[in-house]
Amino acid sequence: MMNIELPKKEINGLSMLISICIPQYNRIKFLLESLRIIEQQEYPHIEIIISDDCSTDETESKILGLSGDYKYRIRYSKNRTNLGYDRNLRKAISLASGEYVIIIGNDDTINPAYNLEELVQFIQMNNYPDIGFTNYIDEGDQYITKRAQETKVLGSGPEMALKYYSCFSFVGGIVIKREVFLKYDTEKYDGSIYTQIYMACMVVASGYVLFSISAPVVIKDVLHKEKDRLSYLDFIPKKWSGYKRIDGGLPSVLHVLISALKDSGTLSQNLVYKAFRKIYFTTLPYWILEYRKQGAFPAAVGIIHGMFPLTVKNREKMTGFSQLKIFSLYIGTSAGSLVFPIGLFEKIKPKLYNWIKK
Repeated sequence: MMNIELPKKEINGLSMLISICIPQYNRIKFLLESLRIIEQQEYPHIEIIISDDCSTDETESKILGLSGDYKYRIRYSKNRTNLGYDRNLRKAISLASGEYVIIIGNDDTINPAYNLEELVQFIQMNNYPDIGFTNYIDEGDQYITKRAQETKVLGSGPEMALKYYSCFSFVGGIVIKREVFLKYDTEKYDGSIYTQIYMACMVVASGYVLFSISAPVVIKDVLHKEKDRLSYLDFIPKKWSGYKRIDGGLPSVLHVLISALKDSGTLSQNLVYKAFRKIYFTTLPYWILEYRKQGAFPAAVGIIHGMFPLTVKNREKMTGFSQLKIFSLYIGTSAGSLVFPIGLFEKIKPKLYNWIKK
């Protein structure tokens, strides 16, 4: 493992250091653009952590080439072998020196319109809450994803974890106190691509305090016109000849959430039912409609097939009556989502998303 700090910047020990942690793998042009934008920050007490997961492009030479010209201290670490997304994400956070960490993807950045000093002031004025999430804005269409309805302390406990777990599916803008991360860091869900959901739910369910920031702190998808960026649209079937059973990762999300509640000692049959109900009442119909909107009707049918309740792990943790209610919900929301007018869905989509996140 290569581990290099550049340049050596003096950091006032009396001020809160914020570590911006970036798990990196190839696509160096996106990372360089992200770093360029981060330099526009006014808050002086920032360090950049880059954990390079054995990139095969020019990542190493380009980052080392920043030399002493970059505004903030950079800590660059290159893995000897490819660890995969989850391990590399955890590695990036573990390398941080800051009291708090904010995570971004290598094609995301910190919004220059938001001064990170505002985040620091919120943390200090609210008794140093433990973990949170922010809103983010898409660079292309400037659409703000409002997973955070307010800037506030939300609370703690298993009900809070269940209510807000989906706000941690997108890693950009997750903020966590470093000492809390180190306490709950685990390899348990390496390879799942959902390690951040497990960590967040485990922390909140265990009694640590959750907060939200309504400002769009993160810009998603820098250099949005570049073509070498993949999305879920590149992998879903749009023609019946390519039809397949898909699940959108929803059973894995359920499993990670339920495992976090179990490991925190807070799991109950009622919480399992609530977790299933949220997926089948909001998330599944949302994705059926989204696939239809993208002209991928076979994918819409495929995810209904993939989410057949009798095949989804952890259903046995509910009572028989609860399982029956979930099955009825599955039938109703699936059928309704297949015939719901797409034009109306497009009009209400922002409000629908905000309602789901409440």
